[in-house]
Amino acid sequence: MATINSVSLGIVQSEESTKDSNLFFFPLPYSDSESAILLDLMGTSRTITITGKFVDSKENIITAIGNIEAIQNGRQSTVPYVGELITKNVQIQSFSWSYVQGSPNEVNYTLTLLEGSS
Repeated sequence: MATINSVSLGIVQSEESTKDSNLFFFPLPYSDSESAILLDLMGTSRTITITGKFVDSKENIITAIGNIEAIQNGRQSTVPYVGELITKNVQIQSFSWSYVQGSPNEVNYTLTLLEGSS
């Protein structure tokens, strides 16, 4: 079961990890790409995107949403994310959820995390 700071993420439907290199790339005038200057100066970043759903009573779903939003409180420090395939120290970049009429005991969500240290 996936968690962030020991808070359950319910039913995880997908976990996506993207690691980007912030490369310095400078093509040279009148030259082909093989002559471009390419340097790894700026380090890397990892974004983890989780989609899932909470299926429970309305009261428990409200509590689950509140627990995640309490982590994303405007003064975040890194917290552990324990996923299905990876465990990383992260902060929450965005958290969105949607309630669909007719499914009173189900809420879908997307959680975007950035790996790092504070």
